Amino acid sequence: MDYSQAKKVFSKIGLVYTVCYWALCIVLTICALIAGAISGQDMSAQWSLMLEIVLRFAIIYPIMILLVKKEPKFEIEKKRLGIGKFIACIFITFAVMYIASIVGMILNNLLGNVTGQGATNHFANVVSNMPTVVRIIVVPILAPVFEELLFRKVLIDRIVGYGEVLAMLISGIMFGLYHANFLQFFYATFLGMFFAFIYIRTGKIGYTITLHLIINGFSTLMGVLTSDIIDMTAVTSYLNSGDMEGYLNYISEHSAAFASLGFAGMFIILAVIVGAILMIVMRKKFVFVHRDGEIEKGKRFSTAICNPGMLLYVIFYIIEIILALYNTTIIELVANLFS
Repeated sequence: MDYSQAKKVFSKIGLVYTVCYWALCIVLTICALIAGAISGQDMSAQWSLMLEIVLRFAIIYPIMILLVKKEPKFEIEKKRLGIGKFIACIFITFAVMYIASIVGMILNNLLGNVTGQGATNHFANVVSNMPTVVRIIVVPILAPVFEELLFRKVLIDRIVGYGEVLAMLISGIMFGLYHANFLQFFYATFLGMFFAFIYIRTGKIGYTITLHLIINGFSTLMGVLTSDIIDMTAVTSYLNSGDMEGYLNYISEHSAAFASLGFAGMFIILAVIVGAILMIVMRKKFVFVHRDGEIEKGKRFSTAICNPGMLLYVIFYIIEIILALYNTTIIELVANLFS
């Protein structure tokens, strides 16, 4: 086993994923400064968001994929999942997502009390500022495709030969950290591990892209219902003021949206219960194949994490997660320094 070569591979991956994000931050900051110099005022949040989306999906992500693909890949045997197992994976995905989300929300609330900032969700703030059409294109379509390519296919193809368990853990943890906020870290990490396991066992990225699309699409639907169609502030106001007539009239006027929200809520509860049962029943199917040349136990952490690129990635995103607890990001801090 050539540990120095393995370290170089992990280090390059960590370096590429970190530096490319820095490049995105720098370009956004420069554009904001130029826009401010020309117009005499700060770039609007809407334009800044649109610029970030274009840069991220049209330039930065493709560059990251191309750079990592230069490393030699390990072959993963292609296997069909089958319709029955795929449906089971859908339910397990919902169970992992919402169980881990609850844990994340509880811890996020506790940390919010410690920081004095309350429970922060910077990602939700960003998504809520997106126009509905843009949100539908980005969250359930572009994000699943590029994130699965980056954190499953391109990544796992380069490291699975060093151990399937290691590849699954690295894929999940890097994916969780990349979301750069504490609330999403938990469910993104565990979902990332589950998707990594599916890709390792099947070698087909289409399965995980579809699962990712389903979960993101469902979340987007819930978001549209609760923000764009139903005014939850108005509902809360009616209830707090005791205006039951106004409350009932509002429910009646938006009956289809409330019915959809109710069915969605019941589906989530059912999916989580079924998914949890399936995880227990199918637990013996979560097996890994040992490969010749994989990293020995006791040397996995030092090889995969204790290298310049991966340490940079982990430390940087931990800082981002801490800053998110105070409802800010490195991009905003850098922009404020130059403004």
